[in-house]
Amino acid sequence: DLYKMSEKELYSKICVAESINHVVGEASDEAVDMKDPYKFSNNLATILARDREVVAVRLKISDGCKVYISKNGDWSEEDVKYIDKIQEYLRYISKEPPGTSIESSRENIEDLTDEVMTYCSVKLGYRFEKLKRDIIRNPHKEHITSFIEYATTNLEGFNPDELDDVDKSEISGICCAYYKQVKNVPGIPEKFLGHLKKVGSYARSVIDMVACARNVKYKILFSNIELRIVKPIIADQLIYSWEYIIKSFVRNHVEYENFKNECLKNSHIAERLRKIYVDENTEQLQLDVNNIKQRVCLHAEMNILANIIDQGDKSRAYIAVSKRCCYLCELYIDFARKQGYNIIISGKHGKIYSGWKLPQVANINFRISSLKYILANLDRVIESKVKHYTRSLDADSDSYASSEKNSNNVVREREVANAFAGNF
Repeated sequence: DLYKMSEKELYSKICVAESINHVVGEASDEAVDMKDPYKFSNNLATILARDREVVAVRLKISDGCKVYISKNGDWSEEDVKYIDKIQEYLRYISKEPPGTSIESSRENIEDLTDEVMTYCSVKLGYRFEKLKRDIIRNPHKEHITSFIEYATTNLEGFNPDELDDVDKSEISGICCAYYKQVKNVPGIPEKFLGHLKKVGSYARSVIDMVACARNVKYKILFSNIELRIVKPIIADQLIYSWEYIIKSFVRNHVEYENFKNECLKNSHIAERLRKIYVDENTEQLQLDVNNIKQRVCLHAEMNILANIIDQGDKSRAYIAVSKRCCYLCELYIDFARKQGYNIIISGKHGKIYSGWKLPQVANINFRISSLKYILANLDRVIESKVKHYTRSLDADSDSYASSEKNSNNVVREREVANAFAGNF
């Protein structure tokens, strides 16, 4: 039907847009007043992202304390067991009588910390590698020597020459404390601060979550906290060929061929084209083949947002995400806001991903309108890139034609001069 055809067009254009213009806008963070429930959601999103996956969290406290958790992929049995343990630790810690010393919860807090550091060890390892490179490459820079001095003083056995042996759990605590001290100190590179913050985020998340659970204001809520896993939605989608989509933006076949050749000359575009359009059996690029199967997944924040829309809930909703939102999620959230949904996110990175899936909300009018809205924006992205390349090619062509014309004029002038000279 028409809707299915429009969906196929959408996914086809998403693939084309990613291939020729992967980064559409600049990464940015939204100015969000980080209230305790928002901070808790952020912390939970951090400790639930164990590897490359993206996790989204929404804390809803209007009817008890329900936490909706979603991710870009399937939840394993190990994931579910871990989530159950986090829930139990938070419930137990929150049930401590008001005014009780934190020492009484120390064993549970240490066990919670161990669970988090073990579960997140892979991602923590990635993040520590970036910090390690900072230390190795700039050992004599003031901000590095200052960090090494702090770590050496506060972490027994820390040796900057043996960073592979550092206990990742302990270095997370060191980075958390050090970042808090220096985050506003002028002159420290932003990238280094970012690496410190990310390594320290696991220790910081545990500290903040425990503080929230022990807070008298939230004790009753957290003593009955429910972590609810939202089922992931993954599907295979047929798409039109790259050639079919691009030809709707160019004037003729010659212009298409020129544009294609320019794209293939660009190593970054060529790599993305291979990722999306290469035949797995022949390993040949198939830009003119229709009905290529594309795996699509409902992004974590979209899964939670779809649930909000299906409930018609237009109250203020903060969705914490372990990674900034992509360009298409940003567009969909923007559309939802235009329909009156009060959605807050922490940031966006302006990139397009070909595996993105449109939320299948129950309201068909909302679904169709959101599809049209995203299609219109994708058309602008593709058209802008095509025009940029074709204008450059036209300019080169005009320059070449002008050069040929001038060259021909010079030849003719010489011929006339020679003929004229021959008459005398």
